[in-house]
Formats: sequence, structure tokens, C-alpha cells
Amino acid sequence: MRILIVDGSKEQRRHLVHVLGAVTNVIIQGAVADMRSALHAVVETSPDVIVTGAALPDGDGAELIENVRRLAHTPSFVVVAGTASEDLRERYLAVGVDRYVERSEDPRALQLAVTTLRRRPAGSIPPTDTQRLLGRMTAGVVHDLNNYIHVMDVTLALLRRHPKDQTLWKQTQTVLHTMARLNSTLLAYARGALAPAPVDLGAVARETVGMLARVVPPEVSVHFEIADDVPMLHGVRSELEQLVLNLVINGCDAMPKGGDLTVGVRKSAGAVVVLEISDSGTGITIPINGSSTKRPGAGLGLGIAQAVVDRHRGAMNISPADGGGTKVVVMLPAQGRSDPPDVS
Repeated sequence: MRILIVDGSKEQRRHLVHVLGAVTNVIIQGAVADMRSALHAVVETSPDVIVTGAALPDGDGAELIENVRRLAHTPSFVVVAGTASEDLRERYLAVGVDRYVERSEDPRALQLAVTTLRRRPAGSIPPTDTQRLLGRMTAGVVHDLNNYIHVMDVTLALLRRHPKDQTLWKQTQTVLHTMARLNSTLLAYARGALAPAPVDLGAVARETVGMLARVVPPEVSVHFEIADDVPMLHGVRSELEQLVLNLVINGCDAMPKGGDLTVGVRKSAGAVVVLEISDSGTGITIPINGSSTKRPGAGLGLGIAQAVVDRHRGAMNISPADGGGTKVVVMLPAQGRSDPPDVS
């Protein structure tokens, strides 16, 4: 992994070189002080990752990200910020940062942020990688189909006891339609014909959680915080259902003794839609290999969620929630934004 470091402080540049240079399979291509030098280095060296501070002599990290995105290069971005600010975090997520790290004395946080990144694809996927992509997609669809099969199994068991319950019959039909959409998504990937459309993320969140209502443990209280003025997304509904499904299941599994799960959807600055899912559970750790240690199998769920976010040109950040537990914030560009998401 080739890394370019950009920071206005000479001391901080040396610190970043020391911390990241100690990671196996990482090559520090350069360490520059300003945005102009950084843009020149991107053109000359094509780094895989840019690690930058929030403030630069001729701008800031957000401007750097926007300027690099205009080039024919697509590195990943890690911002190292000196202060803990939710507004600052959201600003960087809105412009497409991949990881946002608060500056601390523990170098492992930054090392994890960098080593768990996946290289962004440049342009279309090469033919030699098509088989690998379909393999990953198949694994993800099978994973989520198993979740929906579990929902269906529970619903059918309840229908045997309450055969006239119209709500249960409606839920059965909804789950079947969702499973069919997942299957269609996989076929569309195989044919190269995946078509995005306008999607109401608030409605997707409510309906997906509604389908899971029968399998959410009774000790878990689900709360919705969905705003009324959320703009539409330009995306693939079945993939966004996968995103919500996996994050909600991960949150529930982190609370074996019960707790609170909050699902929020709101708009943010810069024509961005924010999905926020937080739990009051045991928290989450992400080791060097990038898989979750919250529960067995959760790594695949988080991998699916990250893949969906990447294909919609969004960003996902996982952090401790206030009062304990985990908060996952996903930011996706709204429909009509000047740089519409590429989900092909």
C-alpha cells in the first residue's frame, strides 16, 4: 500500500512517517506540507492512500479531497484531526473521506484506519477481476438471504398459530419480494446491467427494520429518528436494504442482554443523506485484517455494508456511541448532486 502524507506541521509529518512506516506492506511515497505539493505528488506517484491533517497552509483536508477527486486518480483518504468535533467529522464524511481519526498518543488507531482500507478501483473493473467480484457478491447475497430465510421461518411459525393474521401474511409477502430483489441484483451484476433509481432511504430503513421485527430480541428496544425532509438517493434499493439489514443485525447481536437500538435518517450539508445506527451494546473492535470481532460472522456483514457504501460513493464511520455501545454513521450523496453515485 503506497501512502502520501500531507500535513502543514513538520513535526506531525515526521510522526506520521514513523507510525505508518512501521506497518508491514506499507510504503511511504512522500510527506509534503501543502495542497499544491500534494496535487503534484498525486499526479507523479499515484498513491493508494493519502493521509492528511485537517488544516493545511493553503487550505484544508476537505479541499484537498475535493481537488484530488477531480483528477483521474482515486486514492483513499484518511484525515487525522486534532480536535473531536461532530460537525468537522460530518464535513469530511460529506466530501468522501474513507477514515476519520482523532489525533491521539496511541498510534494503533491510525495504523488500523489505514490497514483496514481497501484500494479503490480506478475506472471500470478489469475482466480478470470480474470472477472475483461476482464471488464476493454471491457470498454477500447468500449471507443476506440466510437472514431473510430466518425471518420467514419465524413468521411462518407464527402463521401456524395465527393463520388469519393479515399483518403476518403481509410481512411474508414483503420478505419474499425483498429476497427476489436480492436475487435480481446478483443477476444484474452478472449481466452488467445494474440500474440505479430514486430511493427513499427513510422508507427503506423503516420497512427493513419492520421485516426484522419478529427476529429482533424482545429485550431490544428499537427507536426511529427519521426526518421528514430527507432528499431521495440515486441508488439500488436492494443494496440499501442490505446495508440497513446488516447494520441492524450487528447492532442487535451486540446486545445479548438487551438494550436500545436507534435508527436515524436525516439530511446533512452538501446534499448528503445520513444513516445513523447506534446500539448500547458491547462495542466493536476492528483488528488488522478488517473483520469485526463483535460476534462470529459479523465481519462479512460489515464487509457487505462497506461494499454498498463504496458503490454508492459514500462513506461509513464506526465509532463508540455516547454512553457505551457502537455508532455507525453512513453518508450518501443525494439525488441530483453534481457527482451522482456510481453503483455500476
